[in-house]
Amino acid sequence: MWAGQGQDLASGCTAVNFSAEATFSLIATAFTGIAFLLMLEEAIALRLGKDPMSNSVRAAVRRFPRATYAFAVVIGMLLGHLVWP
Repeated sequence: MWAGQGQDLASGCTAVNFSAEATFSLIATAFTGIAFLLMLEEAIALRLGKDPMSNSVRAAVRRFPRATYAFAVVIGMLLGHLVWP
């Protein structure tokens, strides 16, 4: 056996790390996943000759510009709070 093999890792209690870096990483991962899913759906929709979902997202953003701006400000404040030293 290797040096660390066979140890019961589930028995050790480790705390979840909610540091700024971990939160920033989760937000970046979520946005990357959403962007990937939107691009995948757009490619499939264009292949089938349908309107992609990104057209609906674009229309919603243009229909509610204040809410979109407020959302962008909140995300900016959150990221600025987490990244600023």
